[in-house]
Amino acid sequence: MSLQLPLSLANKLSSSQKKEEISVEEGEVKVAPTKFLGYDFLEAEAVVETILPGKKSDELNIVVDSTPFYAEMGGQVGDKGLLHVPGHDWTEVGQLRITDTQKRGDVFVHRAALVEGRAPEPGEAVRVSVDVDRRKSIQGHHTVTHLLHWALREVVSRDASQKGSYVGPDKLTFDFSSAPLTKQQVRDVEKLVNEKITANAPVSWTEIPYGEAKKRSDIIQFFGEKYGDTVRVLQIGGAPRALNGYSMELCGGTHVRSTGEIGPFRIVREEAIAAGIRRIEAVAGDAARNWAKQQAARQQEKFEALARKKPDIAVLPAFEDKGDTSEMLKKIDARAAHLNKVEAEVHEWEKNQAKAIEAQLQSRAATIANELAASHKNFCVAEVPGADPKLLQAVVDALRSKFEGAIFLVGIKDGTVALIAAIPKKLTSKFQANKIIQEIASIVGGKGGGRPESAQGGGTDPSKVAEALAKAKELLR
Repeated sequence: MSLQLPLSLANKLSSSQKKEEISVEEGEVKVAPTKFLGYDFLEAEAVVETILPGKKSDELNIVVDSTPFYAEMGGQVGDKGLLHVPGHDWTEVGQLRITDTQKRGDVFVHRAALVEGRAPEPGEAVRVSVDVDRRKSIQGHHTVTHLLHWALREVVSRDASQKGSYVGPDKLTFDFSSAPLTKQQVRDVEKLVNEKITANAPVSWTEIPYGEAKKRSDIIQFFGEKYGDTVRVLQIGGAPRALNGYSMELCGGTHVRSTGEIGPFRIVREEAIAAGIRRIEAVAGDAARNWAKQQAARQQEKFEALARKKPDIAVLPAFEDKGDTSEMLKKIDARAAHLNKVEAEVHEWEKNQAKAIEAQLQSRAATIANELAASHKNFCVAEVPGADPKLLQAVVDALRSKFEGAIFLVGIKDGTVALIAAIPKKLTSKFQANKIIQEIASIVGGKGGGRPESAQGGGTDPSKVAEALAKAKELLR
């Protein structure tokens, strides 16, 4: 089936190539207000009011007289789904994927891309259907933001008030005024929210005059928001629509019908986003399940990194992704505790290893320093076999207490030349370590620098080490 744009839109697209692009991105759409059906229905028949081109060449902006699609507002993202174009015999002659729903004034705009067949014409009847699974996740996240707000006020402070939110199918974020939360407060908030979810309290909504809502201190509203004469109150708990719930807020979003529909809730992050403003990121239901799977993969990566450092660490408990979501979250917690213990063990082991390596280094350096002190008199110019800069420095440090003359040492390790020079302060008027290193480093194909008393350098040509040692002896005579 070929893809066809409606003739009216094709003409608009043709003219828009010559004139300024027509788009709903700017200003309001001049059609009758859209009737929203999405509180009660996820599929409906509608009549196309108008179609405008989008900013992208393959995007259409479709306005219908009524829709179950929720338009992005109040932190909740817009719905996605399908628009079907039925023919005269009700066989489908076109299908469009609705990729977003936005609101311009009182008009709902469906951003759509043609999948097959033709797009609808203005005045034509169509069928629109919301992506049910995506809406279910969004509704769960929206209702749980209300539970989260209530729990924060119960656990943290009655002054913890909402400053913003994001409600999507993948996660929710909730911004609120507060000092940083302690780990225990985060756990307590999460626990309280999950208890309310398990209680399966009814979730209901009712419309009342805004004047009545303003008189109720137990109904949360947001200062600075513009409300109409009639407002919608979202209530959790109590008798449905009796306005006696433990959580009541003015809200126009879509929600579950009972808290048990939300599923397990998990706070995944709590952080500052501005002075005095905190943000909680959380997941619930299927999103919590997906997060657990992703977290298990991250935990496995961390475990493997620790095992590379210390292979004999205790095995990470297995993770099964086919069980109950609550059990998956408990397993994530158990694995996290195990990783914390193993990480501390590896950290302590690394500290002990570092101490042992340092002790070996100092012992070897002391032995080399004793040999050099016994075999040199006025100055010491020598190669230390297999030495890197760290060993050369340790040898110099050990040698200084045994030897009063100038010191110049060379080491070769892994094809790289290391140089070090140390001059007693009383000799710096005659010799300067930094100048000696700068002159000799060029011989071995490198560079270096430092102070008159101490300097280091390096190079990449081990074949010139004998020449470098000869030059050092010449400079220190």
